[in-house]
Amino acid sequence: MTATALVPILPPLAAPLVTGHPPLHLLRRALIALASLLLAAAPASAQPVPPSAEVCRRVAPLVDGDNVAGSTAGLADRAHASCARQALSGERVYALHLDQPSHVALRVAADYDVAVYVRRDCADEVTELACNDDLEDARHAGVDLDLAAGTWFVFVDGFDSDSSGNYTLSVSVRPTAPRLSRAATRPPVATRAPWRPNS
Repeated sequence: MTATALVPILPPLAAPLVTGHPPLHLLRRALIALASLLLAAAPASAQPVPPSAEVCRRVAPLVDGDNVAGSTAGLADRAHASCARQALSGERVYALHLDQPSHVALRVAADYDVAVYVRRDCADEVTELACNDDLEDARHAGVDLDLAAGTWFVFVDGFDSDSSGNYTLSVSVRPTAPRLSRAATRPPVATRAPWRPNS
């Protein structure tokens, strides 16, 4: 074959390099690789959040003597319990902080089949200490606990997967260890008898 016979063959082979258009199969591979890199580099906030951790972001404070009116209507189920058929309804969470060991009484009255339970760790259902869904009847729940100093999490939930509505949560805290006053903790001051002359 002569050199002139090769001339018609060379332009098609060199065309992609001259025009800058890569073959389609290479373009597809590049797009697939780029999509994989974008998915791997997605920010952590885009990753799904565990249900219990999500509900624990919206914790309201609870103190002795509170009578809190609230509602679970329309809330998603994000926490489960050992009673009330796992309490698969929507719930609200409260944080109760104790400065010293105390006896805590929690009472809930509602217009639905209500449940209440207490956890040490808000997002960990294994740390549940007590759960109740029928105190006097289905619309009342309550627990009595002796708790150490620290923060405890109170959940107001519903029976099974279709119980939600309005409720009132009341809390009573009674210290079980007397707190010493500053005067009682001060060391005793040595006293000296008044001087009297010898008779």
